[in-house]
Amino acid sequence: MVEYGTCMCLVKGIFYHCSNDDDGGSYSDNPCSCSQSHCCSRYLCMGALSLCLPCLLCYPPAKGCLKLCRGCYDWTHRPGCRCRNSNTVYCKLESCPSRAQGKLS
Repeated sequence: MVEYGTCMCLVKGIFYHCSNDDDGGSYSDNPCSCSQSHCCSRYLCMGALSLCLPCLLCYPPAKGCLKLCRGCYDWTHRPGCRCRNSNTVYCKLESCPSRAQGKLS
């Protein structure tokens, strides 16, 4: 919805059809990425398009608002730990009641 409301879908379509790559979708997948090649030319193109489509200027704030809303929703409605490096607790064989009873001495 953010991409359609801010006309980013048009930019992705232009980059898809004007791309010289064989796969055709390298720039169109994420046109605002700084990690891919031709970053300056893509931003110049989007800047020129923003003169005709001023709704493109609303894309970064709308994308940030979407991330904030998703984070708040997840924080209030998803139970449990959402840590990236959460440690899984394993039961030691000696301390588990089901294993300790079945041991032969």
